Amino acid sequence: MPQYRKDIILDEWVIIATERAKRPENFREERIKLDSAIYDICPFDAGNESMTPPEILKIDSSGKVSNSPDGPWLVRVVPNKFPALVHNAEPVSYKYGPYTNMDGFGIHEVVIHTPEHITNISSLEASRISIILDVYAKRIRDIKKNARIESVIIMLNQGKEAGASLEHTHSQIFGLPLIPAVLEKEIYGTAKYFKQNRRCAMCEMIEFELSQDRRVVYKNSNFIVIQPYASRNPFETWIVPLWHDPNFENIEETKIADFADCFKRVADFFHTELNEPPFNYYIHTGPLHLEDFNVNYHWNFKFIPKLSIKAGFEIATGIDICITTPEYTADFMKQSKVFN
Repeated sequence: MPQYRKDIILDEWVIIATERAKRPENFREERIKLDSAIYDICPFDAGNESMTPPEILKIDSSGKVSNSPDGPWLVRVVPNKFPALVHNAEPVSYKYGPYTNMDGFGIHEVVIHTPEHITNISSLEASRISIILDVYAKRIRDIKKNARIESVIIMLNQGKEAGASLEHTHSQIFGLPLIPAVLEKEIYGTAKYFKQNRRCAMCEMIEFELSQDRRVVYKNSNFIVIQPYASRNPFETWIVPLWHDPNFENIEETKIADFADCFKRVADFFHTELNEPPFNYYIHTGPLHLEDFNVNYHWNFKFIPKLSIKAGFEIATGIDICITTPEYTADFMKQSKVFN
């Protein structure tokens, strides 16, 4: 029988359509892949650094921050050449008839994951992923110095269907002068849950999931990989820190390796068991300058593979239908060698 399940943070309903549910292995279908041949000119490849704007941050071959414009590198952060947001605008809202507008102020950066022409982030070792995650934290801490930026969203589009415009693996950092609606709903949802239950919603969720062990895919010393109870998408996968902290940028360097361990396993699972589906990932971290506002928030990281299409019911109602159960999906994932 189908079930309505409520997301306790967003206070929204989803439908787990057990009667229509696909077996997880059914998602191993042939997919149209981008041509993985190395292009004659890729602006993200080593040797083509002049094709991007000057770098904001560079990690050299020893894994350290480099101030030299030359020499080998492992990760580069550059301004987006075609930014969705610009730093030379003013974050001031104004009225236009009944509407409210604001110039497109913000920060839009590209994190180039590797100098090699690699098209899938799962091709990188966990040690290289650790460097990328550390770069994310470094950039947020630096962006936080700008009092006009209220929130940072870090995300990746892998595959054309997920929104990627260049195949060379890279992610993006957005600094916004506002709190986007989805993050705002999470923050208000956790605050509401705390007011009613005197506990962090995510901490309570982790405790319950560990006690049930029905949707837990993997756990190490500092992180848990789970299929969310009210999953909106097949194989939607969360990586959540086991300790409470609203802001990802506070992460201790000693814990980044455990984060990368979980990240690598999930990326490898998508690659080996789901035939490289296009996917997005993003980090939700609390607002930069509103510590009292988001004290009950719990930062989190989410992978969303593109395995289904939203249809008329979802669009008309805002209620997602997930066509596989998170319990069955978690069990299927745990059987994979990448989690053992």
